[in-house]
Amino acid sequence: MIIYSKKNKKKILGIIYRNSKILKQRLNISPINEYLQVSTQRLKKNTFIHPHVHKKNRRITFSTQEIWLVLKGKLSINVLDIDKKKIKNFILGAGDMYILFRGGHSFKVLKDNTEIYEIKNGPYRKKNKDIEYLN
Repeated sequence: MIIYSKKNKKKILGIIYRNSKILKQRLNISPINEYLQVSTQRLKKNTFIHPHVHKKNRRITFSTQEIWLVLKGKLSINVLDIDKKKIKNFILGAGDMYILFRGGHSFKVLKDNTEIYEIKNGPYRKKNKDIEYLN
């Protein structure tokens, strides 16, 4: 499910992707112009990816994008629009993920021992005040 900004209808704030939607063929979830490129694919046993390396490719990023992938448990996520106002709340369960491209967020853990992966483009420099906390 794609979540669009209410302030700018052309801007994607994020994408909710459910584990149950993973297909046999590769599916690129992120729009090609976003910093984080995310895809899914259900692979068969003995699938082989040929050895390869990624060539140097200079990239310039101007914002931090994040992914939360729930391994176990449940999260309640609030999505904030580009004007910092809450526009949506949803629940993620095991295997679900949220890709945040822009806007803000908060989340609350709903089950004990919830486990997540948090992935973001870097480098993250805490000293540079990369985060603005809101009231």
